[in-house]
Amino acid sequence: MLTRPKNGWTHFGLEGFEYTYRLSDVFDNIAFRWVDQAIHGLETLAPFCVKGYMEPDRMICVVSYWNCRVFVEREQKEGSEKIRENSFGESHTSMIDFCRRLDEEVRANLDEWTSFGEYFNEYRTFEENRQLLVRKLEKLEALIAEREEYFTPRETYFHLD
Repeated sequence: MLTRPKNGWTHFGLEGFEYTYRLSDVFDNIAFRWVDQAIHGLETLAPFCVKGYMEPDRMICVVSYWNCRVFVEREQKEGSEKIRENSFGESHTSMIDFCRRLDEEVRANLDEWTSFGEYFNEYRTFEENRQLLVRKLEKLEALIAEREEYFTPRETYFHLD
């Protein structure tokens, strides 16, 4: 889903996408923001969006209950009427699977993700950012376990108790 960050870049892709999307650490702290969005999505059981800056375009991925859809938006309005061939993608990746993969991949490269876009956290040290990210991942992991039942094949709708 996300490649290991290297030199300020990562690639994002899901099964079913024809392309992978090269995302920069400029303007985005992907791990922190995507984990926050995933937590909110699982807390509310509502679709959520994650984004990435492609220099110059933006990739936006809508994570719904049973699918993920991506589109690329031009940075400027000029020329936006001309759609590029890699502007859209769809994957039959459910919200719970997206969250599970995000959790696994950020944990697998925790130090790299902690420093990816680190200038957004200029008031905290690397270790403080790392501990914050670990706490967020622990919350995400707990929500995955708690909400898993809503994503079984038998479920056709959601109820928040």
